[in-house]
Amino acid sequence: MIKKLFALAFVLVAGLALVACQPQEQAFEIVSYTTPASGIVTEPETPTRPGYRFAGWFRGKSGLTWLEPEPVKFPYVSKGAETLYAYFEPIDSKAVNYSKGETYYSSITADASLILNPLTYQYSHENDMISNLATSLYTTEVDWDKAIADGVADYVGDFSKIEAKEYSIEALDYRYILVGAARFPYDENGDDFTVDGKFDRTGANQVQRTKWYFQLREDLFFEDGTPIDAYTYEYTLKQYLDPVQNNLRANSYYKDDDNKQGTPIKGASEYFKQTADNPVSWDTVGFKVIDKYTFMIETFEAISQSSAVSFGNIRLVHPEKYAASLTNGANSTYGTPRNPYVSYGPYVIKSWDENQRLVFNKNYDYVRKDTITYKSIVYEVVADVAARMALYRNGGLSGVGLLGEYYEEFAENPNVYRSWDGYPQYLIINYAPSTKAEGAYEKPEITADPRFRQALFFAFNRREYGNTVYAPNTPSLLPIPLDTKAYVQDPLYYSESPNHKRVLEAFDIVEGTDGYLPDRARQLFDAAYNDLGLTGPVTLKFVIDNSDFSLSLARWIKNNLETVFNVNGQKLIINIASTTSQAADLAIEEWDFDIALQSVGFGASYGVQWQYGGIGYLGGMLASWSGLQWPFGKDGESVEEFLKEEIEIDLSVTYDYLVSLGEEYIYEENPNYNPD
Repeated sequence: MIKKLFALAFVLVAGLALVACQPQEQAFEIVSYTTPASGIVTEPETPTRPGYRFAGWFRGKSGLTWLEPEPVKFPYVSKGAETLYAYFEPIDSKAVNYSKGETYYSSITADASLILNPLTYQYSHENDMISNLATSLYTTEVDWDKAIADGVADYVGDFSKIEAKEYSIEALDYRYILVGAARFPYDENGDDFTVDGKFDRTGANQVQRTKWYFQLREDLFFEDGTPIDAYTYEYTLKQYLDPVQNNLRANSYYKDDDNKQGTPIKGASEYFKQTADNPVSWDTVGFKVIDKYTFMIETFEAISQSSAVSFGNIRLVHPEKYAASLTNGANSTYGTPRNPYVSYGPYVIKSWDENQRLVFNKNYDYVRKDTITYKSIVYEVVADVAARMALYRNGGLSGVGLLGEYYEEFAENPNVYRSWDGYPQYLIINYAPSTKAEGAYEKPEITADPRFRQALFFAFNRREYGNTVYAPNTPSLLPIPLDTKAYVQDPLYYSESPNHKRVLEAFDIVEGTDGYLPDRARQLFDAAYNDLGLTGPVTLKFVIDNSDFSLSLARWIKNNLETVFNVNGQKLIINIASTTSQAADLAIEEWDFDIALQSVGFGASYGVQWQYGGIGYLGGMLASWSGLQWPFGKDGESVEEFLKEEIEIDLSVTYDYLVSLGEEYIYEENPNYNPD
């Protein structure tokens, strides 16, 4: 298993020429006013600027920011002369051409999917872009009050002690804030469980209800001026769950035996899975509009207030524009250059030239525009990684991820920043029969033998893989017990900890090998091979997209595994079935392959006990779309017996840890705690 390490390298010289033509900055004179040294300061005459609206006087040149969220209020008593700066906002957010210094430049390869539709998107980069166009009801920010109280910071926005290595960045805690909502989710009694007006994170996980109410701000609008209200949320949820559209992301909003991770909205599964012979009315779904700016969701099992907050961050679609994007009620083109996503968030789409560039401009009608730093984001569409790096070298990108040969090129650059990406890569070994209707691939019987799959596991040289073709990466290993505990504050990564080393010892995995044990791999392979009475080579179909980088990984894996097993004659052949990324995804979805590279995780490196454990115990759900066969049986329909077994988990380690913290420490921030 490989946990990716990304390195970002930023341009040192701002004056380098751009590959793509960049509009010139619109230069405006800074309007300032110096106040009298004493007496009453009254508001100066309102300045004007063509195409802009005046939005107040500020003490900082930047105007409205998260550090100065409100303009100066007049009149006030002067405490000494100071300079105030006029702050202007464009009337039309799309019309402005921003300078290089105000813009963040990123890139995306031409073969990558780019559909900005929250109902159907597939990849994280699409989700990130959509999040820049949508307004969440709630979000998080640094809890500066706590940081100051803990001595981590001396004032809001103070990172000096972290930069000086006095504290880790993890020392900064967070708090929930309102964005598109007027209050936090509340129950039938009107209780939102806030403490001193603040969201109670501890209590929010403990309070369980089947009905949660959501109250919206009354100043939410799509970029074209269309107001957003409770009916907009109802329309959007109805599109997610529309049985005709069969949208990919519908699984976020229903829960049943086939989909255990969605919000358990009452009647949602039945509505989504209805048939012509068994129609289901929308009135049976647990979503009700209470008034124009209030709605309620009802679930068939109680959910926490924290889960309600998560539901409240549903991404909306513009009702009129979305309806126009459908053909016969399905196959939406919403979120494409033909029918762009209609923003109601931090940015608007200024322009979208398919296969060239996508430009976002800051949305000055966004309700929390003070939190948005970059005035523009540009996504350059490049042919491949080589073109991306060429564009970066010419000053056309603000940052790039470094892998393989490019990491070697920039490894000593002082502007290389390393951070852990918690999406470990793994190799699927699939033994379910293909579901392809015609021309289905016939899998070799040996893939169903656990000894064969273990052989591939022990034959993979993770360290060499992560140091060469997939550099810079570090190896990590399964298995990880379900009672494992790992924390952000731990001095060692779990993979470096004594607990993990003891697990490896239990499986007779020698420390320092990272699970690369070729002799054991050959023994396991031969045992499975001989028991089946095989005489010729085992041939595996390796499905992967046809990008140069992906092919380099596939060729390395092919060479590594074939070298290990073909010491005494040819016993293994790996056929690389390279194709477009869309076709590769389809082959995996239809289980029409033997092995494939995938990634799993939730974006953080510290939740190892629930990330890695989930690879196995959520296998059935992952298999429904990514081809991970376990825990299904050989027939692809029945499940292995272990999935039905009751298991007992030893939580004594967790208990001892909580005892060591002490009851007072655990509950000191919980105002609802009563020791009696």
